[in-house]
Amino acid sequence: MSQGEKNRRSERDGGRVDRRVRRSRRAIIEAFDRLIIDKPIDRISVSLIAREADVDRKTFYQHFGSIDGLLDAIAEDVVSELLDKVELVTRASSGGPADRPLHAFFAALTEHLGKNLLLQQRYCEHVPSELLLEHLARPLVRQCVERGFVSGGIPDDELEMLLAFGLGGLFSLYRWWLLSDRRLTIAEMTQLACQLVEGGVPSFMEGGARPGSL
Repeated sequence: MSQGEKNRRSERDGGRVDRRVRRSRRAIIEAFDRLIIDKPIDRISVSLIAREADVDRKTFYQHFGSIDGLLDAIAEDVVSELLDKVELVTRASSGGPADRPLHAFFAALTEHLGKNLLLQQRYCEHVPSELLLEHLARPLVRQCVERGFVSGGIPDDELEMLLAFGLGGLFSLYRWWLLSDRRLTIAEMTQLACQLVEGGVPSFMEGGARPGSL
């Protein structure tokens, strides 16, 4: 067998392995999503996830190491999806509010939450809020810095503190909405959240809190 044929076979085999890895990783995440619908996280074990995903425990550990690692991976995926959309919108737009990362972020967040409200609600109900916030904050702070959404002469540790502070309030607001009777639509909720983040509570109160479209 020539070296070229060996290389092509290796690439084909690698492609099959990569597909299997992606498939098993996705199966584990989807299994966890199904389980979290009905069970609090402290009743979900690695063995239960592996059975639901139809993989063995070794495969789970190879991908995630622990349930904590699985939550990290889920949070990383969510943040990457949101910020990818923000980058796409801000690059494509030319003027107006859509070219501001904040507005693009809220639009992406609205789209993400609207995909599966029941699942988002169950995450809020079945995972302690401080644990959810911890897992979401790390990748959001890091990726916002890496992607250049925040800049200036603020030291890294202070910047992380400020972003974590803002995320904490935003997370609490959306968690409240997901667990409420949702008389406000997600679009109205997003508009109010954007108004609060941009202008703070005084501008929110002075403006009469009139929800509108982004």
